[in-house]
Amino acid sequence: MDKQQFEKFIDNRSPENASYWKQQYTQANNNEVEAMIKIALLYKEQSYYKEMYHLLIRAIEIHDDADALYELANCYFEELDNRGSVELAFHFYERAALKKHPDAINNLADMYLNGEGTVVNEEVALMWFTKAAEIGVVEAMYTLGIMYEQGLGTEENPKQALQYYCKAAAGGYLDAVYRIGMIHFSGELDQPQNEKEAVKWFLKGAEGFHVDAIYNMAYCYENGYGVKQSLEQAIRYYKQASLLGDVQSTEKLVELYEMIDANEATKWRKKASEQLKQE
Repeated sequence: MDKQQFEKFIDNRSPENASYWKQQYTQANNNEVEAMIKIALLYKEQSYYKEMYHLLIRAIEIHDDADALYELANCYFEELDNRGSVELAFHFYERAALKKHPDAINNLADMYLNGEGTVVNEEVALMWFTKAAEIGVVEAMYTLGIMYEQGLGTEENPKQALQYYCKAAAGGYLDAVYRIGMIHFSGELDQPQNEKEAVKWFLKGAEGFHVDAIYNMAYCYENGYGVKQSLEQAIRYYKQASLLGDVQSTEKLVELYEMIDANEATKWRKKASEQLKQE
């Protein structure tokens, strides 16, 4: 896309920000790496994949930049413009990881764990996840919790697993918040069963709109686990989860309303049917 074509494109797409993007285009043509990546990602957003690949590859050839390597790996992994290749994605994630790009390190670890673009190697995956966690990647902390809990690439270590889940939860990772709630609810990882403590964690997850945590809040209120039993609160949380697409919550609403309001039961039964068709 030449300058005239780009200016026409940007004037039509984003007239209020046109001057900014035209400046970025000029800087990208002058081989300024941040601008090159910004324009490449703009091309990606608008499905101009040929231009996107060209610009990211040029940024790598000139600068060997970690962000450009990471973004190109994403493009290959996502199979954009029919150029999908997990092997190429692995190659570029590895190059970016060796430059200490946090998300590339985490993605490389995932590929070792799942055998994508390489053979499964849980020990190497553990090593890369640990590196990612050390530089603050909360998703890696959560995955390390799973690995230490299940003994993947290492010995099972309940204490270490819980520590990583707690680190991930402290970083705002909602799956970790929910998992800690389940640990306390069921008495896992050498922890005593504690329904009140579980509810505290489910509530944190629910406040972040984690659908399983919301469902569990409803379930706890329905049955009086860790909280005073309340049909009203159970229905409130089941409705929240249902609105987030959880069919099981919709079916629970049908079950509960069948006891108190036939019209509401009919309404939610219809919604459950619609949700099941969409699955």
